[in-house]
Amino acid sequence: MKHKIAQLIDVPIDQWSEHTLPTNNGSTSIMIKRGHAEWVAFINECPHQGRRMNYAENAFLETPDKQLVCPAHGATFDATSGLCTSGPCAGQSLTSLVISFDEKEVFVEFL
Repeated sequence: MKHKIAQLIDVPIDQWSEHTLPTNNGSTSIMIKRGHAEWVAFINECPHQGRRMNYAENAFLETPDKQLVCPAHGATFDATSGLCTSGPCAGQSLTSLVISFDEKEVFVEFL
């Protein structure tokens, strides 16, 4: 099932952004990176202790080689696949979402 997550105009190009998906149990934080050709979306939660991957609103740490960094314990993740490449949750992954969009809106689907 597709869930509308944002207006296309509200998702910046070539940087991470956080979006809230209302659910029956409250809300889920979603992180999206809109590239020039590819998009990725993950639930905004480190698999190590469930902490958010942003350290402030829409502020994410990324290394020069495009590894996403958990601000709590320094775990690094491949920004395309979500695989933890180092740190306390090495080998685990961020939860990927299927992302799609039309001319105005962005949608996510749980796998």
